[in-house]
Amino acid sequence: MEECWPNFFIVGAPKAGTTSLFAYLEQVPEIYMPRIKEPHYFSHIAIPENSFLKPMRDKKKYLKLFSGVKDEIAVGEASPTYLRDPKAAKLIHEVSPDAKIIILLRDPVERIYSAYFSQKRIRDVNNSFHEIVLNYKQENYPESVKGDPIIHAEFYSKQIKQYLDVFGPKQVKIIIFEEFIKDPKKIVRDVIEFLGIKNSLHEFQPEQFNVFGEPRGPFARSLFKNITIKRISKNVFSPSVRRVVTEKFLIKKTEKPKMDEEDRLLLQKLFKNDVNEVKHILKRTLPWKNFQEEN
Repeated sequence: MEECWPNFFIVGAPKAGTTSLFAYLEQVPEIYMPRIKEPHYFSHIAIPENSFLKPMRDKKKYLKLFSGVKDEIAVGEASPTYLRDPKAAKLIHEVSPDAKIIILLRDPVERIYSAYFSQKRIRDVNNSFHEIVLNYKQENYPESVKGDPIIHAEFYSKQIKQYLDVFGPKQVKIIIFEEFIKDPKKIVRDVIEFLGIKNSLHEFQPEQFNVFGEPRGPFARSLFKNITIKRISKNVFSPSVRRVVTEKFLIKKTEKPKMDEEDRLLLQKLFKNDVNEVKHILKRTLPWKNFQEEN
């Protein structure tokens, strides 16, 4: 039986709309998305074997995710860790050289702040956001892929270049999160066309995914931090079912606290050069409020 590898990959960045895009694309009849989101199969360096993310390393198990493929035009998966892993692009290319790559980018200051609260919800984070900012501003972090997952995806330019170098610009589509949430229908239509699907009749209603909120009490908090339960639910329930349960029963919507201005300024300074490099690579301005000309 011929092996069925995906022919497109949503590679990140984390907290930049990958869940939303996955959810929209899995509704399209011409697209096949697996039950398990984020298998991390090609993240050999960014995700160590003992990670709480539990990467899928077995080739047979990974390919089994796509055993249900019939006549779909596009077969994909989404693992945000692929963007920061320095070997993922080449590993993907070895098995699927014609694959289409989708990269989502978000204002790095806002992304790291969102990631901080997301990580607090699913695991013990002892440091305050201010402490994390102070710790990382002292490191030469663009050269590293290991460390706390809260900040490690922010230096985009090197990550973008590796995919452009390996796959070429025609096989890489870059989506800006702020434009995605503003007009999700347009972006999804663009992605469908990018994947080689013409005249798809699929229509969808925009939704809000991964809304900010706090666990509904100690029991919900314990569920989020229980690795065993997370792994079982990941294997048993589809991503859409897990999202519904989480957002309807485990999370209560609240306002996200405002970021301290001192932290904002430190992060703007930390990421400024990299953001300028991203603008140069993409040959465009970016709608990132933390990196407008006056900053």
